[in-house]
Amino acid sequence: MINEQLEQVKDLLKNERAVDARNLFDQIPETRTVEYWFLKGNLEQKFQQWGKAYNAFSKVLEIDPGNIEAKSQIQFINGIMSFWNPDQFNP
Repeated sequence: MINEQLEQVKDLLKNERAVDARNLFDQIPETRTVEYWFLKGNLEQKFQQWGKAYNAFSKVLEIDPGNIEAKSQIQFINGIMSFWNPDQFNP
């Protein structure tokens, strides 16, 4: 049942229906699985909730420390969070 719902959320995301995906995801009980937390991270990224996405991918690494995709996503978020444009400070 939960796996089917997670697949539906993935399909909604693929079809650019992020709001519908979030609404469905919010109805799924929290589970300690890589699939659940990775999908949560992807959803949070879609809404530019970088801190929540980072935390979700960190949960993936707690469950599966060798998960390369989660490590990659965390690096991506770190890049976004640490980005700054020096030209903005030198008009």
